[in-house]
Amino acid sequence: MMRPLMFGGILAASASAANAQDTSGNPEAGRVFARQVCSPCHAVTAEQASQRVMAIGPDFQTIANTPGMTTTALRAFLQTPYPKMPNLILTPEQSADVIAFVLSLRDRRQPGSKP
Repeated sequence: MMRPLMFGGILAASASAANAQDTSGNPEAGRVFARQVCSPCHAVTAEQASQRVMAIGPDFQTIANTPGMTTTALRAFLQTPYPKMPNLILTPEQSADVIAFVLSLRDRRQPGSKP
């Protein structure tokens, strides 16, 4: 009985340490990069979202507020080739920066609160 509990604790600590390392990106560098590279298809800022006539990809605010969106989920997405983004190859630093920026857009309001 003690072994599964110890294993679970070690696994949780490892995941926690990995998540702590995953948030090492620079959100401002991610914003600059995203405006240069991602904005043809995504509204990177709220200002861009209000000016869009046609949406190709979801806006970054929507991505940030997707239930269950995590650093790990964003990293997996950015490392997976997609037909609509065939030439997108980010360095680990660029990925960390974009992920930090996207997650900085998350709506921090509590459930049930009014805007």
